[in-house]
Amino acid sequence: MNGQIIVVEDELNYAKMIKMRLEAVGYKVTIANDAYSGTQQIIKNDFDLIILDLNMPAGGGFSLLERIRKFPAKASLPVIILTGSNVNEETVRNAKNLGVSAIFSKPYDPPKFLRAVEKLVQRSASEA
Repeated sequence: MNGQIIVVEDELNYAKMIKMRLEAVGYKVTIANDAYSGTQQIIKNDFDLIILDLNMPAGGGFSLLERIRKFPAKASLPVIILTGSNVNEETVRNAKNLGVSAIFSKPYDPPKFLRAVEKLVQRSASEA
């Protein structure tokens, strides 16, 4: 199994933990630690999945998604939100409007999270 995943997360230790967990099962993982660098990386590179925090410096996760969705090649890129924020109806509505595939709250259930990642990477690879 391989797939290119970007983790956009400002808490570096948390990002490294996610990266280790994903690399342990065969994914290639890039970390961006704010919305600006995440946007730049996503525009310049081909990823199969974005794992995105909502609250971070240089604009939040939703502003990043609004920017990248304007690029036709990135319009349907799968996204998993992984957030420490309270997930309320407005968050879910905004996420759906921006094409988010799944939302996980921190701390997350690793097996459930990995199943969602695998499903979305496979879908992304089959659409490529």
